[in-house]
Amino acid sequence: MTPPEVTPVKRYPTARTVTDDPPSTPSTALAEEPGQQEQDCSTHEALTAVIFMGQLFSLMPIAGYTGPDPRDVTMRYRSVRFGYGCLTLFLMLALIVMLMVHTGHEPSIGVQEASALAYYAIIVFFMVELMLFARNWSTVMGRWYVDEQPFRREPYRAPAHSLPLRRKVHLVAFGVMFFAFVEDTLNFLSAYQLNELHIRYCPHRSGFWKNFFHREHPYVLRVFPYHAALGWTIELTMRIAKFTWHYVDVFIICLSLGLQRRFVQFNERLERLDGQPQPQAVWRALRLDFVRLTELVAFVDGRFSKLILFCCANDMFFITVQLFNSFDLKPTTMTTIYFWYSLGFLMCRCFLMLFVVSSVSRASERPLETLRRFPSSNWNLDLRRLCDAAATSENALSGKRFFFVRRPLILAMAGTIITYELVLLDQVKKIPDNTKDCTF
Repeated sequence: MTPPEVTPVKRYPTARTVTDDPPSTPSTALAEEPGQQEQDCSTHEALTAVIFMGQLFSLMPIAGYTGPDPRDVTMRYRSVRFGYGCLTLFLMLALIVMLMVHTGHEPSIGVQEASALAYYAIIVFFMVELMLFARNWSTVMGRWYVDEQPFRREPYRAPAHSLPLRRKVHLVAFGVMFFAFVEDTLNFLSAYQLNELHIRYCPHRSGFWKNFFHREHPYVLRVFPYHAALGWTIELTMRIAKFTWHYVDVFIICLSLGLQRRFVQFNERLERLDGQPQPQAVWRALRLDFVRLTELVAFVDGRFSKLILFCCANDMFFITVQLFNSFDLKPTTMTTIYFWYSLGFLMCRCFLMLFVVSSVSRASERPLETLRRFPSSNWNLDLRRLCDAAATSENALSGKRFFFVRRPLILAMAGTIITYELVLLDQVKKIPDNTKDCTF
């Protein structure tokens, strides 16, 4: 009798194997037992709504991400999503070129012109980087999906007194983007009031909106004649660019929440042992699970550290630019409200991103504190190796390893901002008010 054909199964890379350990550990066996009830969703499933939100802004053009298995995720080059992303990227590149040409005709480049160029450049970088992530999303989340499988079943449990991972990610992501929407609304109202004020002194423009677009986008109208469709296309592109600028922080926050949760689960399992003697097989399983998490952090850091580096640099640069602008009087009440709301929101968003990313490192340190409470009578080789791994592992995300995001980094950045502000008190010069400037 001819044996039936066996279809090969696609497998993802897992954490490195330890040659002196048996092929099956108690933790792995528990994870593969049929009938075990999953207690927590995967990070891949928790990010579904976040990715959908990004696709509204032409980011992450992937398909199949709503399913439970990351193997189904694909990036189709002949799709509306990919075409939408390429169109937005092309428009942003065109705006950068026109802004550079416009700036080149100016007698000098000031803070406003330099910050505008940096703003568009960093958004283009974010768009390209997220498109590259979309191309490899199946591989990245496939590895993540495999490494976190043991933590979705017994003996691990969802963290006590904590929201489900999916709800926590949604709450943070949609909360930040809601405040970003409020900021963008205030920005539009501020520009609207400034345009009304300008028309009182410069009535030579025919029509409110024509004057509005000439004030807001002079570098575009130097190249193309005014048309209402062109103006609103530019405004829509600006809205997408602004939300992309906010979205990257949200994206990094949500990734960090997934990593932090697994370390919390690991520590809570240690605490449930309550210092009682355990078989050596239990300590071996715990050690391998901790190694699995350590290697997952290193894998994620290798893929996303560039994004973290540019995100931190972006936030710091624009915080300092806004502090520089804070010394100028604003011509309307709405402009004042928008400016201070924007500055406060930017600082809070940066602090939240750094706090959540640093929580990965903080959560990875707690198991060592718990292990030190176990009596010496429980000591064995695997427990010692687990303590060594917890004490020496670099479980922190970084900015291309130029810096590691830990809690002290937040104080360092805050100290830098305060020092910068004190220096500005003596050095800043007033930027002339161009509200009544009718020469543009």
